[in-house]
Amino acid sequence: MNSPGIEAARKLAHLGYRFQVTGSTIKARYKGTGEPNPAQVRPLLALVKEHKKEVLTYLNKPAPRERVLTCADCPHFEANHGPNPREGWGHCRKQNRGRYGVAMACKTILYTPAATERPV
Repeated sequence: MNSPGIEAARKLAHLGYRFQVTGSTIKARYKGTGEPNPAQVRPLLALVKEHKKEVLTYLNKPAPRERVLTCADCPHFEANHGPNPREGWGHCRKQNRGRYGVAMACKTILYTPAATERPV
């Protein structure tokens, strides 16, 4: 479970605040629409300040890599055997048509829970 400071930083980000870290300084700037509610924001900012060390570690952590699923990731894709079988031309058994392995995956794999569990 995250520390109260990290949870407060996440809530502030959800409200429209953006954080800038310079050394050991955290600056929070409001970039949302409308006006922030001071009664809601002050306690959250106090928690961020109180748990500054954990929040700095959290904010400095690199974001996870995004992964775009392709036809080659789908169990329905049959790659042709050649120099680049995953990237090259193949056949989709689900759609019964030819597809490039690097083409963006169709909805069949995008909404399959097992597809997101594959190693990067």
